[in-house]
Amino acid sequence: MTILNNAVAVMFLSFIIGVLVDLVLRRMPFYEWLSGRYVFADEKTYERLGVAWFRKILLATPLRMFNTNIKIPKNRDLQLLKDIRKHIAAAEVSHWVGFAVMAVLTVFSWMFYGPKIGLSFVVLNVLGNLYPCLLQQYNKRRLYQLIAAMERRQS
Repeated sequence: MTILNNAVAVMFLSFIIGVLVDLVLRRMPFYEWLSGRYVFADEKTYERLGVAWFRKILLATPLRMFNTNIKIPKNRDLQLLKDIRKHIAAAEVSHWVGFAVMAVLTVFSWMFYGPKIGLSFVVLNVLGNLYPCLLQQYNKRRLYQLIAAMERRQS
């Protein structure tokens, strides 16, 4: 239980658990449905929440090295874009699982170590899991529009 007083360690643990659970969920029949959902129906809501700013911050820091397979290349190939969509969905589901794991551990941490540690969990969970989820959804929506335009052109 001593890990519950270290929010950074729990955040990395939530990342690992998220990746492992995503690998299991990919084999489930509802994974396509799950990875196709959005929290907000309107794209502007993501922008109002600062997801575009969060994206700029991520791209300006060494954190841009994570998920390098999600970058859209100059020569846009429809199959490549569909593969990128799968990577975005996997990253999103992994972060949602990590968010859920860390949310549960936040409650226990708050109970055992008090509000100071609990609030650090909340802040790191929002910045480390929730905003990346929303960013993936924002990017996924933009990518769907690009894929739809390319499919219309090919038809």
